[in-house]
Amino acid sequence: MAFMPTDTADHADAPRRDAADLAPEGVPADRGDSLESPRQRVLRVAFVPGAMPEKWFRRYRERTGLALTSFSADDPVLEVAAGRADMALARDPREDDALHRIRLYDEAAGIAVEKEHVLSLLKDGDVVDRADLSGETVLLDASGGDTGPADPGAVREMLQVVATGAGVLLAPRPLLRALNARGTTHREIAPADGTRPTTLWLTWPKSGDDELTQELAGIVRGRREGSRRSALTAGESPQKRLSAREKTLAKQARRQADKGGAARGGAPGSKRGGKLAGPGGRGKSDARKPKRRR
Repeated sequence: MAFMPTDTADHADAPRRDAADLAPEGVPADRGDSLESPRQRVLRVAFVPGAMPEKWFRRYRERTGLALTSFSADDPVLEVAAGRADMALARDPREDDALHRIRLYDEAAGIAVEKEHVLSLLKDGDVVDRADLSGETVLLDASGGDTGPADPGAVREMLQVVATGAGVLLAPRPLLRALNARGTTHREIAPADGTRPTTLWLTWPKSGDDELTQELAGIVRGRREGSRRSALTAGESPQKRLSAREKTLAKQARRQADKGGAARGGAPGSKRGGKLAGPGGRGKSDARKPKRRR
């Protein structure tokens, strides 16, 4: 089966499963939202080993006040298709017109070697050169996105062979860190010429779009709290945030009003020769360049 320091993954949620997870094989799992509004159900997210999604999950809970359950799966897209999850954090999922996809970040390539291998003497921050693999037996190379998504199951099994000293294994560094196979160690390795790195994506069915999925999608895109584009705050009237300058002008206006005088220079919030910036200061784009995680 199957966007630098990061927060730990949501392992605390991993053992927890909804009743839908226990549906007999061949019977569609009930999402539990047929009679409930999106705000009444719990968003379920499956994530591939090596993903670090807790910071996004934490922001979702804090902003919405709603629950979110998550669990690790070798093929999170399959969990969505089976009805056991609403969204998936997947490594290089195939393109599908029925699915939304948001690119999150690229992953560094890694090499796993036996504990006593000479490469284990390198410091954790050092990057292995591909030329150093000359004469090595490469048991499996799943370090690039061009060969398809790295199969955590295959990597997990082959790491047992690496521990015997029979050869080395190449895979996404975050995946090697998550599996943490006994008897092996791993280091970052330079990408092969002409290959693209593995990439983590957030994906979910277009047919399953609702306020909850759109809220998490906005969070992973970097949307700020209180944004008017927030699906869960649409229709509400969030309190207007004033800049420091606007607060100062408002205080001056109140003082002048208390003295019975009119505020000079026009209405509060105006200034001769220019216009004040709108609430929130400078406008910043939500778009962010994908980052690589080690």
